[in-house]
Amino acid sequence: MKPFTVKQIEALKPKEKPYRISSGKGFYIRVMPSGQKRWEIVYKIKGRTRVLHFGNYPTISLSDASTKFWEARRMLDQGEDPSSSLSPTLPTPDVTEDSKSNTVEAETISDLVDLWVDWSSEHHSEKWANTLKLVLEKDFTDTYGDWLIKDFRRKHAITVLEKKAKFAPGQARNLLKALRGTWEYAVNHELAEFNPFKDLKAAKEIPSMKEAARERFLSDDEIKHFWHSVLSIGGSDATKRSLLLTLITGQRCGEVCGMKVDELLIDNDSETGWWLIPEGRRMGNKGGTHRVYLTRLAVSVIMGNQDRSVGNKYGLICPGKNPKIPITENAVAYYVRREFPTNGKIKYYGLPEWSPHDLRRTAGTGVRRLGASRDDMDLILGHSVGGVTGVYDRWTGDDEKKRWLTRWSEHLQEVINKPDNVK
Repeated sequence: MKPFTVKQIEALKPKEKPYRISSGKGFYIRVMPSGQKRWEIVYKIKGRTRVLHFGNYPTISLSDASTKFWEARRMLDQGEDPSSSLSPTLPTPDVTEDSKSNTVEAETISDLVDLWVDWSSEHHSEKWANTLKLVLEKDFTDTYGDWLIKDFRRKHAITVLEKKAKFAPGQARNLLKALRGTWEYAVNHELAEFNPFKDLKAAKEIPSMKEAARERFLSDDEIKHFWHSVLSIGGSDATKRSLLLTLITGQRCGEVCGMKVDELLIDNDSETGWWLIPEGRRMGNKGGTHRVYLTRLAVSVIMGNQDRSVGNKYGLICPGKNPKIPITENAVAYYVRREFPTNGKIKYYGLPEWSPHDLRRTAGTGVRRLGASRDDMDLILGHSVGGVTGVYDRWTGDDEKKRWLTRWSEHLQEVINKPDNVK
């Protein structure tokens, strides 16, 4: 949440149409064509989206409006409607005759984005909701926020994406997902008549957005070089663990980075176990808890080779510079591709260019080489299954996961322990 400032509010100028500026969490100031500036909170209660007016600025100061806003939020957290229970100094909320059918209020694109971001924070994982919010703020609302929703057409949608894809195709694909969802919300709430991003085939209409299929995976010789290089010049313990565990388990590096002690079920006798990745942490909204078998090799990396401890005091296996927050996939990828003369680390550890995600591909390719079926590989990697099969097939495949990840770990140990003079 970015707090309002008096300087910011004083600088707001009236426009031909009313518009709204957000501080986050539903706190707004609405600027009318007359120049009037009105404090508002947009909130949802019992399935209805409502707008509650706090009064006008400067009659109601920023400090007073902030106090009223946080009191309203406190009541909402307790399941109470601020309009009926808060101090009488707060006026009755602005509810139209259509409010019983979940009507929400938005005229400008900025209004719409604020509503969508609030909705997303309630219905998506925290990480994905934040990604949507940041990409919209960075690449869209600064340019189009003041536009009326009804004036934004298909040609504008293509222009937005072409501009971003020219320099950052991957970010353009995330921008498309964010904007498609924004307008889907608008259509569903009758704020827009059509979705200009619907059925937009990026690869066909914006060729620069086409995602190039990566084929990079590490050979056995590269795995050996990678393994010993990471252990000797791999950076922080968190960087080392995240890279090694991505290769051993075949899971996404971002999921490995966020691994927590309370997600682990480790048998101290066998020194093996299971890692349960909760639905909220699975990348790409794949859905459902994903069970990953932890071999002895994986457990040894998780525990460390010296103190045999599991995680730091905050329950993180791969903490970042702030011990309360896990290291990020971006930080790990940055270390992989950069030179660090102070410890002798060179780009990609001296191998042809690769990324942490290529370690996941290496694991998937590896179990297939060892004899696993494609279905077994999908079980291990946690790929979602679509269509009717995905609906009815709920087999978790623990036996297959255990069998092939054990075989994969055994293969890795053979590779990394092989003498240099043996081919």
